[in-house]
Amino acid sequence: MVFIYNLGYSNNPGEKTFLILFDKSELKNQKTSPDYIEMSLMNMFKTRAYTGNSDAAILVKVPYSNLDECQLGYIFVRLNNKTVVPLQDIALKIIDLDQTKNAFSDLVATIEEEKSAKNRKSSKAFKTAPSP
Repeated sequence: MVFIYNLGYSNNPGEKTFLILFDKSELKNQKTSPDYIEMSLMNMFKTRAYTGNSDAAILVKVPYSNLDECQLGYIFVRLNNKTVVPLQDIALKIIDLDQTKNAFSDLVATIEEEKSAKNRKSSKAFKTAPSP
């Protein structure tokens, strides 16, 4: 999952990237797959479905910087040839990767700043008086 996260950020400033996670058992109950749901989104956005041993997911690049997780969740997707639902009804979680990246960067900067301040304090405590 980390592999998807690191490669998934949008390069265009007007573009946003979302990671949509699904519960595999719910997809199985609905007789659908991320690949099938992706077909509903690929006409509007750049998409990539992921399945395998980890959670089922779809990576979506949206050309609008003002779209958020809730608005994306309102988009109707086809689960199978008979069922159409809003994305939020089938998605386990919709994550804005660009927003998450910014929060992570801020957290790392804060930790680095605290570490730097702590090192400055400890270096002052160990200074000795000059020898004659």
